[in-house]
Amino acid sequence: MKIRERFSMVDLPVLIITAAIIGHDKYKAFHAGANDILQKPYHYSEFMARIQNLIMMKHTANQATRMEMAFLQSQIKPHFLYNVLNTIISLTHLDIEKAREVTEEFTNYLRMSFDFQNTSAISSFRHELSIINSYLSIEKTRFGNRLEVLFDIDEDIDFILPPLMIQPLVENAVLHGVSKKRGGGWIKLTAKKQSKNEYYIKVEDNGPGITPEKQIDLLSTDFDRSVGLKNINQRLKHFCGSELMISSTPDAGTSVSMLIHLAETTGSPKELKDIEQT
Repeated sequence: MKIRERFSMVDLPVLIITAAIIGHDKYKAFHAGANDILQKPYHYSEFMARIQNLIMMKHTANQATRMEMAFLQSQIKPHFLYNVLNTIISLTHLDIEKAREVTEEFTNYLRMSFDFQNTSAISSFRHELSIINSYLSIEKTRFGNRLEVLFDIDEDIDFILPPLMIQPLVENAVLHGVSKKRGGGWIKLTAKKQSKNEYYIKVEDNGPGITPEKQIDLLSTDFDRSVGLKNINQRLKHFCGSELMISSTPDAGTSVSMLIHLAETTGSPKELKDIEQT
């Protein structure tokens, strides 16, 4: 079944209606990717019940994914919280103005992290860029010259995308890239409009990189570098029909990129304005 090359059984449930009664035919239908089979003749009530069950399954799976997004965003790691508070306390004795700036960024980061409106299916690039800037501002204060942040972002670029598609990648670059390198390093965020409805995003660092053996497991749930990588990849496939592109070289760094494909009817200025107001 061609549609299974793009959509999983949860993303797009399929009910097959058939007059076939041979068990082998049913096996082939399920093997091709059908969620359920309804044999003719059938009662309308049974047809509606099966449809409702498939829709309920899809809604339940979508809600679980959204709650995972909210969890990722609200999951403030104890060591990060401890380090930020220590930084603010230290700055109050050295540079009260800088302490105030870090506190403001930390407040913004926490506010957006605990904003459970992030369970919505759609966000915007500028909205996500705001929390990225707050996060990086805090880390830049902590790491000082050991962390260099580079941006290559088209002017006035904005578009819709699922929430939490980029911030976890930036966090990975800092935690598992720059912080693991003696003397520090750099991370870079690139955002380019490639055509009317296509956008290119890349997060890269010059950290220690990942061995070819470990790269195979990058999108697994138990890989220690993956802060939401599997979740991001699944939503990218569902939203755009594309997947994360990961490249890493030991002792040279890692890059994670994605293509955001938007339908002709999405990404309008009105939609983006409505998102920013929520």
